[in-house]
Amino acid sequence: MSPDFDVIVVGAGPAGSTLAAFLGKRGVRTLLLDRATFPREKLCGEYMSPQTLATLERLGVLDRIESLPHRKLLGHDIWSYDGVRMRGRFIDVGPHRPPRPYGLVVRRALFDHELLKRAREESSVTAILGFRVDGLLREAGEVRGVRGAGPGGEKSFTARLVVGADGITSVVARELGLARLDDRVRKCALVGYWKGMDPPDYGEVHLGDPGYFALAPVDDATVNINFVLDGEALKAARGDVERFYDSHVQSHPRLGPRLRGGGRVGPVLATGPLARRNIGTIAPGALLIGDSAEFVDPVTGEGIFMAIRSGELAAGLVAEALLSSPGALHLRSWPAVREAEFGDRLRSCWRVQRYLGRRWTINKILRRLATRPDLADRAISVSGDYAPPGLLYSFRFILSFLNPFARRAVAREPADASVAEELESSRK
Repeated sequence: MSPDFDVIVVGAGPAGSTLAAFLGKRGVRTLLLDRATFPREKLCGEYMSPQTLATLERLGVLDRIESLPHRKLLGHDIWSYDGVRMRGRFIDVGPHRPPRPYGLVVRRALFDHELLKRAREESSVTAILGFRVDGLLREAGEVRGVRGAGPGGEKSFTARLVVGADGITSVVARELGLARLDDRVRKCALVGYWKGMDPPDYGEVHLGDPGYFALAPVDDATVNINFVLDGEALKAARGDVERFYDSHVQSHPRLGPRLRGGGRVGPVLATGPLARRNIGTIAPGALLIGDSAEFVDPVTGEGIFMAIRSGELAAGLVAEALLSSPGALHLRSWPAVREAEFGDRLRSCWRVQRYLGRRWTINKILRRLATRPDLADRAISVSGDYAPPGLLYSFRFILSFLNPFARRAVAREPADASVAEELESSRK
């Protein structure tokens, strides 16, 4: 008996909807499932790097995303533990050029819904929302589909491939026996929206105790403030997470005064632990992408890029395999493809997390970058996903960073006029 679909995608977030949309463009019969109904809120820093926009443009959805309430960011400001600011911009660095000279911030409730709508526009894509996947169907050691419950009660669906795109608590990864938390990084995140702050043109990271704040404006009046801290430190909340979160935001020496009588709107969302490093990403008839495959809090926000880019890459691989392989698919090349695209970047993120708590080291690094804007721009170009992480570990970069006779400051060129005009027009 032929399967119900070619591919079942579990999870309609950025990774899953992007995969479904690209598969739909190729005429692949795709079932997209999610336990939520859309639009829905999603805890996230909500920042998209410049390279993310390239995938959105190839998908034909970037103009629609930029028609939503949003803010464009020219780079990142990072404050050290002792209060020194380093600023890096999304500019050309050697041969590495950003697709757009800015990153984008859009509320996930709006962004995810727009990607889902894009996937549903493809005639070969069927989306069922409010469907909870409870387990996988197997036959002769191969995954052949999913079972769960949703509109109309309990149901099962079969396919030649099941893709787990259901995030850091992935049911698919768990059912495959591949899910593993990384005990070395046990961080949690508290996120809220705030009014009353002038929205900046740069993303912000403020290092401190008991954790760091990441700030990004989602529109002209609202700012997302993300508080990331160790799970042990969160015990000080004593069950009152909202009071704990609000008091730390309002008492922060740089954030509190900027609220100017404004306050939080909506609830505080919480999640954690944030680190997942699975023991694999494939099984006969199954594949993991996005946060389902691996997740590490990257401080400057590269998660959405990895999610939608993995969906794009997997779509090409899956479509080709469907034409050449009968029966259930075993995409043995996916780990190598994923490693080539994300391996260095993920290792860099893990490295940052490992050293982030070493105050003296981080302070020295950020103080140095604050006096060398050219090096700061290189660092932020890597976080923008258009420059390779190896740029920061090259002999030239390290020598320039360590050279005590290098210039202590480098004059910045003014922001490109077209970028300034684009930022201004986006606010109208």
